[in-house]
Amino acid sequence: CHPLAQSAQLEDALAEGGIQSLPSGDGISIGSYRHKDFELTYLYKEAAPGREGDRPIILIHPVGIGLSSWFWEKLMESYSEDNPPIYAPDLIGCGLDHGADAWDPEEKGLFFPLSWVEGVETLINEIVIPKWEGTRPLLPLSRFLGDRADRSGEGGCLVIAQGGLAPVGIVLAERNPLQVRSLMLTSPPSYEDVTTPVPEGELRRNYDFLRSAVIGGLAFAALESRGVIEFFSNLFLFRDVCDKRWLDETLRESRYPEARTPVQAFNAGLLQHRSFERELRELTQPVLIVSGDSDKRVEGRQSYGTELKNCKLVTIEGCNVMPWENPDEVVELVKGLGF
Repeated sequence: CHPLAQSAQLEDALAEGGIQSLPSGDGISIGSYRHKDFELTYLYKEAAPGREGDRPIILIHPVGIGLSSWFWEKLMESYSEDNPPIYAPDLIGCGLDHGADAWDPEEKGLFFPLSWVEGVETLINEIVIPKWEGTRPLLPLSRFLGDRADRSGEGGCLVIAQGGLAPVGIVLAERNPLQVRSLMLTSPPSYEDVTTPVPEGELRRNYDFLRSAVIGGLAFAALESRGVIEFFSNLFLFRDVCDKRWLDETLRESRYPEARTPVQAFNAGLLQHRSFERELRELTQPVLIVSGDSDKRVEGRQSYGTELKNCKLVTIEGCNVMPWENPDEVVELVKGLGF
């Protein structure tokens, strides 16, 4: 099916109902839900038989040229036969190829990372928890949430945030200590980067440059070409080389001009406008930091282990996109956390 025709089919199906979905491969479907003024989408993989009532997994995708929740497809495919429910939401402004609304910053402003966090919270409260309750109709909601002090209860999500979207995972966990049971950060920024704000003047200059119609537009036009995506992916993201599927997916999403707006916000550094040290220190959930063995930033993440209450660091084969290039080993880490 041609990508444009596929997108049209998705839009028609999603328009029929908030959580209707179409197959997207290997038992993965695409659903939608309403958050404030936005129609948002998410990838969903049903639980394997016998695990319908187990604790769900929430996957926070990175933001970049052509990126959306498709980033998690390989991991969702790898976790098969015994997987719990898995959700991969498209952050506000992302997932246009899935039928999500675009974000126009000239019409509606967003707060970073709060607005992206709130979109995921709506998914958890209006989709994830009700689905979980539906598998256990005789159990009260308190069995999902448990107790903040002793971490009891049969529910609570595992949140996995990729790369520079670590602040979304951190704030989501800190704001929702009952709904989020564990947090995994794959290839996060260094501890210093997450706790050191970027000066406001620098953020403004960055954003104005990326939003400029001429210079910024030319820069994006070049960065969205297949050859340039391949070059930078091989240089910074992959241990070896990126695959054809990676390139196809990035090009599918990046063909929408409106998909640039969240990338402009992220690349300008708006997620780093403040320190997240307070949230990190106040996390009550266990945190797992995952680095690739060819990632040069491993040393800069050591402070997570010393500064957080309950944090472990592991290194596996890969570079900066382990859920894509090494999904099997990431799945084993997920299982080790009890999910």
